[in-house]
Parts: sequence; structure tokens; C-alpha cells
Amino acid sequence: MHVLLASAVLFAVAAANGRPSVFNDTVQYYSQGEYLAWRLGIAQPDLDKNRLTDPTSVMPDSHAMRDMTPATIAGGRSPFYGLVLVLAVRFGTLWLLAAGQAFLAAWSICILIRGMLPAASPVFYQGVILTLGLGTSLPFFAAFAMPDLYAGLLIIALPILAFCPARLTAWKRLMLRVLLVASLTFHAANIALALSLSVAALAILTVFKTPLRLVAGRAGWLAMSILVAVSMNGAFGAIYRADAGVAQRTPPFLMARLLADGPGRDYLASACPGGASPTLCRFMNRPAASEDEILWSNDPSKGIFSTSTYEIRTRLRDEEPAFVSAVVVHDPAAVITRILQNGLQQLMTFYVAEPMSSPARFLKLAWWDRTAIQRIVPDLQSCAAVPKSCDVRANPLFVAIVHIVVVMAAWIFIVWSVVKTRCFDLFARARPGGSEPVPPFAGAVVLIVMGVIVNAMICGAVSGVFARYQARVIWLIPLLALLIADWFRQNRRVPSADAMASSGPASAASIASSPG
Repeated sequence: MHVLLASAVLFAVAAANGRPSVFNDTVQYYSQGEYLAWRLGIAQPDLDKNRLTDPTSVMPDSHAMRDMTPATIAGGRSPFYGLVLVLAVRFGTLWLLAAGQAFLAAWSICILIRGMLPAASPVFYQGVILTLGLGTSLPFFAAFAMPDLYAGLLIIALPILAFCPARLTAWKRLMLRVLLVASLTFHAANIALALSLSVAALAILTVFKTPLRLVAGRAGWLAMSILVAVSMNGAFGAIYRADAGVAQRTPPFLMARLLADGPGRDYLASACPGGASPTLCRFMNRPAASEDEILWSNDPSKGIFSTSTYEIRTRLRDEEPAFVSAVVVHDPAAVITRILQNGLQQLMTFYVAEPMSSPARFLKLAWWDRTAIQRIVPDLQSCAAVPKSCDVRANPLFVAIVHIVVVMAAWIFIVWSVVKTRCFDLFARARPGGSEPVPPFAGAVVLIVMGVIVNAMICGAVSGVFARYQARVIWLIPLLALLIADWFRQNRRVPSADAMASSGPASAASIASSPG
């Protein structure tokens, strides 16, 4: 009941804004899900006369796939999240997806609180949800038809599974692992994020002389989750190649990143017309001002990837690994410097933009009429009559200011708390041989903070600096600050080292009264 109430609070923000939100890539996820639904026998493609020439379709016999162009970018769009999107739209409209994602966010936060602060009350839990709903980006991403939310849910799941799985019932551990696997299949960047956090968690457990059987067991579950996700993606790729006769590929993100940053252009100037990417040398006269322009601009004087044929796109993708290696060898200092600069810039760029965009923009170009956008967005035609009626009702500037103030206050409080408690005595002597040799709450603080930072480094280094990439996880910082505040409340009368090293064990009665 507590989780349902909390999810209703998060869902209410989407309702107050008028409708769930979508992004340009949403239609490509839908097309991936449409193919997977057909392949699994769940649903036949629903192709009306306007979508017979859908430029985003990956159906093997579609008009778009005659030149195989959609396959060159489809690898960057998860078919598994696409399947969720397709089923939600067909059986309950986009509102069903928003409600489901709001529930998963509320449930994950409940499980985190139960694992780290077992004595926390339901009132505290609802207060956390209300604060996150009114003061952070969380509800906007819960109502966003993109897989961004699941990066944050992954960062929540890992510390629980690494440091205190025994505090949850068997079925809740199972559900958390299923959510972790789903998050990993929904976006490739989440796999890199999970690997980083898993290595950090296992290193902490090892340093604290955790019994080998516990380290091995938790390492096994984390490795299995990643392996299952990778296997699912691999199986889908093999099936699609057998059906369509062509592999799905991802755009050359790293190639575009190095070009936009400068080291890639410097390498081309010294290596062309040969070098690691002879194909890219053809485009040396293009400005390469940003990774977005390089990959997605349709202007033949600026764009590279989108303006090219399938054959050239394929060659660029094939040459990417050698090009990236050659650029790193050519000027490693410049590459590392730009990675750090991009990561730091991404860490500080977290305002909500795309989830607050009006869907009326899709009515301005006839190209969108051939996609699934009309089916995805509830009552999109009402935007044609009165475009302003589809604007988000919240003031974007006011929302941005509130989020910045809340996040910065949370960061300051977290840093002060970590210094004051020596990271909650994470480095104090642990209980030897126990089932929780590392204080779970201290471990969670480390992993959640690390997750937010690593997310910025991965996204900034591989793709580009976009507010959406960090806004999707930044709500974890205010959440962590609230948990720390309650930890202080619970432990203010128990200043001993033992109490600091624990997260406040609760009696059976207090556990029964915890949220959820």
C-alpha cells in the first residue's frame, strides 16, 4: 500500500503536466519492440497506410530495410525496452508505461530504505517520495518513454545486492535481480556502469576481509546478471541477422566523440589519405563541430554519418576500433584531458530538457507521420488544433532552479556527512566473519555517489554532454542526502563505533512497520 501511494505521487507529476513525454528516439525503440513482438508471436505489426514506408522500421521486409539503413543505428536502441513500450501502448496507452515506471521507482526506493535503514518509518518513506517528486528530476523520467530511468534504478539495486541481500526476502531479491537484468538490457551504457560498480563493490568486500564464500556468491550473482543481459542482446542480434540478412549496428559514437573533441581531427590531418580510417578522410572538409552534427545532421556540408549510404556507414563503423586506437596512441594526453573535461561538464549538466518538450513538434514535419509517433503519444492530434495545449504546464526555468538548489544542497550535506563520520566508519574495523562485514549503509553511500560520477564519465566520454544523461540519475543525490539525515536521527544517541558501523538494526516490530 505504501508503494502504491508513493508511485501515485510520482505519477501525479506526469498527470499534472498533461501527458507522458517522448523523445525523438522513442519511435526507434518502438520499431525495435515491434519487430521483437512479431518475432515472439506476441503481436503482429500494426502497419497502417502511413507507416508502410516508416523510415524507422526494422521489419526485414519493410520499405526502409530495402537499403538496410535502419540497421546501421538500430543496435543503439534496445528491443527489450521497445517491447515494453509496444505492449504498454497497445494495451493501455503511454499512461500505462508511465504508471509502471513510477511504480518501479517507488518500489526500488522502498527496497533501498528497507535494506539500508531497516528502522525507517513509512512516514519517512512517503516524505522521501514527496521530496523527490516535488524537488528532483525523478518524476519527469518516470513518465518519459525512454530507458533513462533504469540507470538510476540500477545504481539503487547494486549496493543492496552487494552489501545486504540477506535483509530482503527471497522473492524481493529475485525481483531486484530481474530489475537489474532488465536495466542492463535496456541500454548498453548501463552494462559499463554495472561493471564499474560491481568491481568497486567486490573490492570493498575484499578489503574488509569478507569471507571468500560471501564474496564469491555475490560476485557470482552480479556476474550472472551481466552475463544474462549480454546473452539476451547477443541472442536477439543473431536472430535478427538470420531474419534480415544483416546485423544491427550502433553508430560510431566514439569516432564522433574524438572528432568533435579535436584529437580525432588532429590525427586525420597527420594520417590522411591513409591511416586507420581512409573512409573518414573523405570528410576532412566537414566542420565536425559536435558529435550530434557528425552523426545526425542531414546537411551534406556538415553531417557525416546520416548523409552517407549504407556501405559508407558500415565502413565507418568497421574502421572505428582502429581509428580510436590510433587517435589514443597519437595523442593520449589530449584524449584523456578531453575525457575528464567532458565527464566533469556532464556531472554539472543535469537540468530537465527533453522530458519537458512539447509533442507538438512532431506535427511540424511530414516525416513523423510515417513513424509510430501518432500511435505512441496519447491524443497527439489535439496538439494540431491548439499547439500550446500540449506544452508542459510546469515552468522549465523554475523547475531547473529548484532542481539545482536541491541537488547542490544535497551534495554539500553529503560531503559534510562523509567527512564527519569518516564515510560512516566504512574504514573502521568490521565485524569479522559476519554476514555483513561491510556496513551496508556506508557501502551504499560509496556506490551511489560513485554511480552518479561514473555515469557522467561514461556518457560524457562516449556520447556527448547532454543534460538528459545526468538528469536521469541526479535525483539519487537528494535521495542519498535524505537517507543520511535519517541515519543521523537514528544514531544521534548511539555514538559508539559499533553503532556507527551498523545501519541501525531494528526489532521485528520495526521491520514490520518499515515502508512497503
